[in-house]
Amino acid sequence: MLRLEEAPLTVAPAPTLTVSGLTCELGGRTLLRNAAMTAHPGESVAVTGPSGSGKSTLLSCLAGLHRPRTGSVRVCGTDIAALRPAKAAAWRLNTLGFVYQFGELLPELSALENAALPLLIAGKGRREAYGRAGRLLRELGVGKVADSPAGVLSGGERQRVAVARALSTRPPVVLADEPTGALDEHATDDVCALLFGLPVQYGCTLVVVTHNPVVAFYADRQLTLRDGTLHDATGTTGTAVAGP
Repeated sequence: MLRLEEAPLTVAPAPTLTVSGLTCELGGRTLLRNAAMTAHPGESVAVTGPSGSGKSTLLSCLAGLHRPRTGSVRVCGTDIAALRPAKAAAWRLNTLGFVYQFGELLPELSALENAALPLLIAGKGRREAYGRAGRLLRELGVGKVADSPAGVLSGGERQRVAVARALSTRPPVVLADEPTGALDEHATDDVCALLFGLPVQYGCTLVVVTHNPVVAFYADRQLTLRDGTLHDATGTTGTAVAGP
């Protein structure tokens, strides 16, 4: 009797990020209504929507900076919406990396000092912090400006340093808020190629909010925030958007 060999089972990795039933109000306005999404390790997700649609509010909820009225935001299994502020701040330092529209670097510090700052705040020694930050700057193509004050860097260089800073603590999730909003077309293409390559290179989850469809095109998945709920780019409505 012939026996067919059983194919090995492949188990999908657990989601890094799971948002469920998220409802959020600001200034008397309901910006999020039962919103839901998931994202996995090695995946990039772009969230688009017009100005005022709630994209930045969503990002604040994902970062634990704003407590929603209802719902949960689980990052690596931890419901950050339930954490007290002090505990949330300590958790955020080691779990999330942030890339902002203007880089938000300290202009008087060097690129190396900016990239090492989260590690120093987390209590790492100077040798480890500066060593890791220097390696990241070289990997991201800005090692040559490591000793330059951040205030004299070009827009593209600042964003690369900001990405190095975001990755310095080896976070499982990186959040980016309009990361190319202050860049010209050429620098936008360069930073997008870098940013959306991070999940493959470093195994993290990347969530980018942007109004720019060109930026969103780089992502593995595109979601649109409309009327407080998240819709996938194919036009399917509903609040839950599953990952791969």
